Amino acid sequence: MPFVAHFLALLVLPQSGIAGAGDFGADETLALPGGPQVAVFRSITSEAASLRLSFAVREQPGEAGAGRLLGLQAEDRMNSLAARIGARAEVHRTPQGLVYQVTGARVDLDFLGWIIRAGIEPSSNQEFESVRRLMQTEQDRRSETPQGVLATRIRTALAPGVPSVFGTVGSLSRLDASRTRALWQRTHRRDNARLVIVGDVSTESALALAGDLGIPRGSVAGASEAGPLSEETGSPEPSPEVIRYWVVEGHPLQPGDEAKALVVARFLAEHVRASDSDFEAGVEIWDLGESRAMVVTAAAYPRSRSVMEERLGQLLQDASDLITEDEIARLAAELRTEIIMSGRTPWGLAELAGQAWDAGNGPEGLSNLVSSLHALTLADVQAFLDTTMATPPLREELRP
Repeated sequence: MPFVAHFLALLVLPQSGIAGAGDFGADETLALPGGPQVAVFRSITSEAASLRLSFAVREQPGEAGAGRLLGLQAEDRMNSLAARIGARAEVHRTPQGLVYQVTGARVDLDFLGWIIRAGIEPSSNQEFESVRRLMQTEQDRRSETPQGVLATRIRTALAPGVPSVFGTVGSLSRLDASRTRALWQRTHRRDNARLVIVGDVSTESALALAGDLGIPRGSVAGASEAGPLSEETGSPEPSPEVIRYWVVEGHPLQPGDEAKALVVARFLAEHVRASDSDFEAGVEIWDLGESRAMVVTAAAYPRSRSVMEERLGQLLQDASDLITEDEIARLAAELRTEIIMSGRTPWGLAELAGQAWDAGNGPEGLSNLVSSLHALTLADVQAFLDTTMATPPLREELRP
């Protein structure tokens, strides 16, 4: 799912009848001198605990993909340790940064911290080339499909100057271990870190854990030695095989539009599926790091192209004409239920709360989103649709 919002696209779950529904506020926030920032969530009754450590990462164009490369190497180190105690470990690159997460028995809290510590250590050169080749293969596959090519183009149009977290053909071919190490040095600092702890963990234990993760203090000498590179020098133009007309349209969203956009996107997706049209279409919310967008993708064989174009041109107006207060209440309830169900486990709560925090909405961001969905009205949604329709979407297409 290239570039799809890891946070918003997944928040597609009724509060009633679910224990602890909507209880997503941090029980305690802490700040160690020099970092990291810490949020503790104790509301889940479980013998398990989850730790989620994130670092904000903004790559130079010539470094695009270096953060994910660091993460793939770190995940191998973490998994080898996690297997000893039956814990779950994962490292993933998000549009905002690099996330190290582990969940296991609460009695193994110190060991869980050790797993995180092993993950954030500087990577060795031993596995660098094999991981880079894996990422190059993935990038080649994206450039061979119409969906992958259009996703790259519309993402660049929606967020110009923000490198792809997956890297580009050019950046991956020029990455080396020294440049990746420079990115690690620049980003893996206490003052650039957030730690989410989910579990019945005392304040003292949380502080001790945060202070013992081995995160370097402040900036590191030599972190910018490699310097920037241009993004696409020597990169070939993708030439996927195209047998259908493909169109992607992107509607930039304003801060605070998350709840309205989620409901509208779900309504539009249902509307397209129910229309019995002879073309394929989908609607998603994308997280672009510093912004978000509602993205409509459609594909049709030549005989159905005109129908597809007509329907795309009417899609938002159809939503404005057809959506009702009852529909909004139903869709918002579905979304709240998905959030609540995902947040019932230590792993799920740590991930969702951490995503909201990394996106700039604070430790209470997830709780605020649930509240916004609960309070959403027809007038709110109509105003959002009017504003969205007032500006033509950004558009990319591929023809047979």
